[in-house]
Amino acid sequence: MKRTVLVLIAVAVAATMAFGAVQDFGKFTIDVAAGWTATQQGPTALINKNDNTAAMSVTVDSAQGNSAEVLAGAFVENLKGSFASVSSPEKDSDGDYSWDMVNAQGVNTHAMLHVEDGEYILITMTGVESAGDEISAMLDSIKDK
Repeated sequence: MKRTVLVLIAVAVAATMAFGAVQDFGKFTIDVAAGWTATQQGPTALINKNDNTAAMSVTVDSAQGNSAEVLAGAFVENLKGSFASVSSPEKDSDGDYSWDMVNAQGVNTHAMLHVEDGEYILITMTGVESAGDEISAMLDSIKDK
């Protein structure tokens, strides 16, 4: 009986690890996928796939009275010195903005910006081609507090 209970506990723990773990980053939580590591740097959650093939960041902070358009323009302008190319921000039907950045090695990063209730959320994603399902699941799990 004890052996059966221990096996069931081991299976439950392994199943939980496969789905990842919900981590708290102050203003939001996210279910970080198994095989990924998350750290916090100020208002930003940095989430990296352990094999370094993909990464994402989630920042929630005050918009300081700025619109999504103004913030998107400022972010793009600031990023131009760090990337080989940065596209112009494009507004979608919901009023959110997105743009792409390519580093010197040709790796693409996609960014999305949403402003609501005086705060913005900026999400960047690298390696979507190889880890799209995991990134999508983590995006779907974001909950504000």
